Amino acid sequence: MHNMKLLFSVSAIVIITIGCNSSDTVDSVIGQLPAASEANQSGKTPILIPLTGIKLPTKNEKSALIVKTMTVFGIKVFALKGVADRDLKLVANVLAQWIDNDEDGTPDNPAVLAEIVRQKSRMILGVTFDQIGPWHENSQRMLKHVHAPTYGLDVTTINHNWYGLPLSEYSQDHYRTEGLFPPDATTEETFHLITDIGYANVYPSTFWHGGGSDNPSAALRSYIAKRGEGQKDASLLTMAMDNARGGYFKHMPNQYPDNAWYTRSDDCGYKCFVGEYIHWGMITLVGYNETREQGIQDQWQITNAQSLRNRDAALYELLTNTEYNFPKTAPDGSYGDLSQ
Repeated sequence: MHNMKLLFSVSAIVIITIGCNSSDTVDSVIGQLPAASEANQSGKTPILIPLTGIKLPTKNEKSALIVKTMTVFGIKVFALKGVADRDLKLVANVLAQWIDNDEDGTPDNPAVLAEIVRQKSRMILGVTFDQIGPWHENSQRMLKHVHAPTYGLDVTTINHNWYGLPLSEYSQDHYRTEGLFPPDATTEETFHLITDIGYANVYPSTFWHGGGSDNPSAALRSYIAKRGEGQKDASLLTMAMDNARGGYFKHMPNQYPDNAWYTRSDDCGYKCFVGEYIHWGMITLVGYNETREQGIQDQWQITNAQSLRNRDAALYELLTNTEYNFPKTAPDGSYGDLSQ
C-alpha cells in the first residue's frame, strides 16, 4: 500500500502555527503549486522534511508547557506532560499519511500544505481535554504566532487497537471492550486541520466552510469580498452538506427532514458541521465505516464508497476530483517507524 517507510530523523528549521480546536505550523513546501486552482501562484516553495524524530522544545515552547515535539512537513505537533512518545509518533505518522498518502516523500497537494504552513498551523496533544482546554486558555499565548490555528487532540481518544498497538494506561474504557472500532481522534483531528485550514483557503469557492477566518488566504479574502460572509451556499461543500441535511440550517433543527442522511445531533455550529461533514465523507470513502452501520446511524447513514457515490454524489465528486488530490487510502500509522 505504501512505498515509503522511512522515519526521517534529521531536524527541520521551523516556524509554528493553530485548528478543530485551534492551530500552529511551520516552514515551507515541497514542489510547485498546482497550475490550476485559486491558489496564490508564487512559484517554488522551500523543501520540507516529511517527518522528524522527537525533539526537545525550544525555550519559547517550554514556557508554554510543551515537553516534546515532532514536525510533519513543517507542521509542529506538540505534546504536553504525560503524553507517551509512541502516541506523539502515531499522531505525526497519521498526519504525514494524510498529507502524503502515496508516501513518496512529497505532499499530494503542495498548495494545500503551503497554506497550512503559511498560517503556522500546529497540533497540541494532551492527556484528556481537561488538560488541553486550560492550555489553550492560559499557555498558548506564550508561543509565537498566538492566533495561529492550533488543533487539540486528547490522546485518551486514540484507539490503539486500530493501529495494532497495545492499549495505553490512559485509553478510554470503551476501547477495551469494543475492540476494532475505527476511526479515532488521531485520524479525525489531523484531517480537520488539513481541510479547515488548507483546502478551505486554497479553494474557497469549493471548500470554504463559511464564516470568518483569523488569517485568510488572498484567495479567500477575494472570494469573500465578491460574495460576502454569509454561510448559505458559501461553497460547493456547504451546498452539498445542506443537501445532505435536508436543507440549510444555520442552527441544528429540532428534527431533520426524513430525506436527510447527515444528522449530527449536537450543535457545534455551522462551520463545525461542515468540517465534520467532509470528514464523514472521507472516512467513508477510504473504508473506515464499512462495519459501523449500527453505531453511526444517528449521525451518518452511508457506510461505503459505492453508497457515497450513489447517495451523496456531490461530496463524492469533490473527494475524488483529481485536481484536489485527496487521500485514497486510510492512514494506518506506519508512515515511519513507530518504534524509533
